[in-house]
Amino acid sequence: SRAKTTDSTFRKNWLLFLSVTFSSSLILPSAFAAMAPSPRVIGKEKLTKEEERLLRDYSRTVSKTTSALFYVNAFFVSAIPLWLFIRIHHMDIFDMISAALFVVMTVVDTYLMAQAYMKVKFTMKHKIANKRKDAVTREVTKQLSESTEGKKMSRQEKDKRIDYRKSEVADNEATVFSIFYNNTLFLFVLIVVFYLLRSFSPYVNYVAATSIAGSLAYLFSTGS
Repeated sequence: SRAKTTDSTFRKNWLLFLSVTFSSSLILPSAFAAMAPSPRVIGKEKLTKEEERLLRDYSRTVSKTTSALFYVNAFFVSAIPLWLFIRIHHMDIFDMISAALFVVMTVVDTYLMAQAYMKVKFTMKHKIANKRKDAVTREVTKQLSESTEGKKMSRQEKDKRIDYRKSEVADNEATVFSIFYNNTLFLFVLIVVFYLLRSFSPYVNYVAATSIAGSLAYLFSTGS
């Protein structure tokens, strides 16, 4: 009877973990991307700043805000395994060894995931920009043709406005895709390794699952 109760509890915890992790992979990208500030609407007299922004689009570096956005999201995802191993493997968070492993692996995975977000975003941004070019051009052209300001703009100014809008759309979509893709990959690998190493000690299972999941997410991001 006791064995049946334990098995039932294990299954409930496992199903709850699966629902939480996959829900987070769907919800977190949109939630955190929504927190990112939208680019400023730049007036006619500040076109040089628009040009600077477009030039920065070809750089792999991200703004401090975007970097913070990625690191916060990466921390949340990297901390999910704590719940899994505490609830199912009954690891004691107050144990010295467990606590040390939790801190080290969460920090390592947070860094790896944040870097993976940045790399995938950079790659996808330019692919998305090319795919959305025609749609964005029609959208901006229509808006400008209906406004008094737009009718007074030169062709060069309109092209810059189109490029700016295309960059904005591509940036937002690439951010959401990058977070969703890497979160899904990380959680999938984590669950697979956790299951395959279920007969090993909780310490070995935790280190292997989190390190392999984070490393593969980072590795695949470099080849995106």
